[in-house]
Amino acid sequence: MPNAVVFKGAISPEVQRDTVAFSDFHLRDTRFAHSIGARLELKEVELYTRPEDGKLQTRALYEITVSEDMLNRGNTLHGGCAAFMIDVCSSVALRVLGRVQGKPAEYVSQTIVSTFHAPAPLGATLNIVNMTTSFGARTVSSRVEIWDTTHRRLCVSGVHNKMAPSEPRRAAAKL
Repeated sequence: MPNAVVFKGAISPEVQRDTVAFSDFHLRDTRFAHSIGARLELKEVELYTRPEDGKLQTRALYEITVSEDMLNRGNTLHGGCAAFMIDVCSSVALRVLGRVQGKPAEYVSQTIVSTFHAPAPLGATLNIVNMTTSFGARTVSSRVEIWDTTHRRLCVSGVHNKMAPSEPRRAAAKL
């Protein structure tokens, strides 16, 4: 059973419950990468004011241990697995910020850019640190760092931009 999530800052109990439910939905109630998502553990969510501009931001911390189903041929963390974790984990941080501010919280990925710094081997414990950076009317973004805490090194950094989904087009009426 996962440990309780630590919430810091003025995050209402309703948003806390929504955050855990949203995280579980995106990580555990999915077919894609289910075995990995099921092991990602949300450890901490923080709401804070960024000193540089006085805007609210969120930070969400996940933890996982690198296992066989996360490896590439070199027996280190696969880039596709890193991109998956950047996608789903940063989405939680962005949703929290939207909910706290009473803004829309449903977005779709626009771009995910990642940079690989060091390998993460089998058995390494990873911290996926997600920090919101921008929350505009049409696009939102966050940056992510994946740290190997076992070997004390930054493995991957990334930026995730999301946008509001477009409305489905209606089929033209047939005459």
